[in-house]
Amino acid sequence: MEREPAGGGRIRRLGEEVAGKIAAGEVVERPAAALKELVENSLDAGAGRVEAEIAGGGLELLAVHDDGGGIAAEELAMAFERHATSKLSSAEELWSVASYGFRGEALPAIAAAAGSLVAVSRAAGAEAGARIEFASGALVDSGPAGRAPGTSITARGLFDPLPARRAFLPGARAERTALLRVCTDAALARPEAAIRASIDGRAAFAHEGAGAGSGDRGAEALLLEAFAAVFGGDAAERAWPFAASVETETGLLELDGIAGAPEDHRRGREGLRAFIDGRPVQERRLAWSMQEAYRDWLPPGRFPIVAARLRAPAGAVDVNVHPAKARVDLRGAELAASLLRRTLRESLAERRASAPMRLRRSSSGLEYAEDTAPAGGLAAPPESSWREPGPRSALPSGVGRGPREGGAGGGMDDALGAPGLRPLRMVGQLHRTFIIAEGAEGLILVDQHGAHERVLYERLLAGSAEAGGAGARQPLLEPITLEPGAEAAAAWEDAAVELERLGFSIRPLGARALRLSAVPAAIETGDAERLAL
Repeated sequence: MEREPAGGGRIRRLGEEVAGKIAAGEVVERPAAALKELVENSLDAGAGRVEAEIAGGGLELLAVHDDGGGIAAEELAMAFERHATSKLSSAEELWSVASYGFRGEALPAIAAAAGSLVAVSRAAGAEAGARIEFASGALVDSGPAGRAPGTSITARGLFDPLPARRAFLPGARAERTALLRVCTDAALARPEAAIRASIDGRAAFAHEGAGAGSGDRGAEALLLEAFAAVFGGDAAERAWPFAASVETETGLLELDGIAGAPEDHRRGREGLRAFIDGRPVQERRLAWSMQEAYRDWLPPGRFPIVAARLRAPAGAVDVNVHPAKARVDLRGAELAASLLRRTLRESLAERRASAPMRLRRSSSGLEYAEDTAPAGGLAAPPESSWREPGPRSALPSGVGRGPREGGAGGGMDDALGAPGLRPLRMVGQLHRTFIIAEGAEGLILVDQHGAHERVLYERLLAGSAEAGGAGARQPLLEPITLEPGAEAAAAWEDAAVELERLGFSIRPLGARALRLSAVPAAIETGDAERLAL
């Protein structure tokens, strides 16, 4: 049966309502995309503080408040017209945009995608502010309003006017992760700004920016503080800065950032953060460079945590090649990727060959102090840890703990002393990550962290099985505060029921901390901290 052409084959101009909904679907594909547009607008407006309120995965409530330059009362309605912007005035400026980019459709698209949207803004120096309200993209009210200088935009019922788009959204966990990613990217991209987020009424992320504490802190210190807020204080203490530059045909390409220690590797690529001229980007060559730089220091299937920032020569970046500005075009991207990979590898090699400066906590915040940990590379263990080959294993007690714990333990002994394994003798340690051992069949390389984690995992399961499905727990005399970073803390929420069943007792403590008050009886406290995160 022959089909009739859709619409009868006639060409017609779409009405503003239909065109607005199509634009909304392109620009605001999910709540995280709407949040990204609003947060970036706040930072482009010079905000020193940005606060996000989220409820119901952003579908019930999505609000952003800032203390930026604000919008003049007579221009507030125009800001919600398509192709209206304050970021450029001519076509030539498209190739030298210093902001997060321009499409001119973000605010009208969000208004069209939301059941209701209210914007309140006051320009710096203005005596009063203004308010405007939309319902499904249609203007319903406007007038004067009181507010401190800055802007607040509150959207409710996101995608209510677009039920088809709402039906294809990912689950709540994935959306919460994406929303947090927007906030953590903003903190790493603009560490001088305070970025806060609350989800369902609870503080989920907080970076205090340049306004926190006393004294002037440089750009590097602020980036380190943002790194701590995103990935946790412990990971920040083991991280270090890097920097490099190279002259290109169009000008100087500069690179700086923070490299996480190999022992803080992740299961996924969420720790690979790349920024070009202050914009978070998804650039596969840069992500590959970060991953490849750590290849010799990480177990297979694990990924490092790195925040890498590139500053490109003028005119080398096109920020408007993607509807949601998630990708950019960079002239000389291969050179940038090569520079990043080489700089990270050299930084890692130097880190393992000398006693570097490490980030430490102090009463005034985060600062550098001399690292007294043993240097990396191929190193033999202390004499006191050697023992002769026995019936199970000749590896020293506790080597499976890795650099965080230390002390007596037997994790590696248990891992390598399983039935069917022949005795091994430890020869040395590589990059404080791999155990080099020798046996009857030759040289054996063991991922000490992976082996230890597997042993602990098996102990947890065995303890839970012996207790009839609910692991016995051991209360701590003094609760322990954990700082896993914002996204890891959010992931804990999803695993809270399972962790409780295994014997952990963990509760949220502020924006980025957890309170550990009980651990499974089958494992030690130090191991419990590691497994819980």
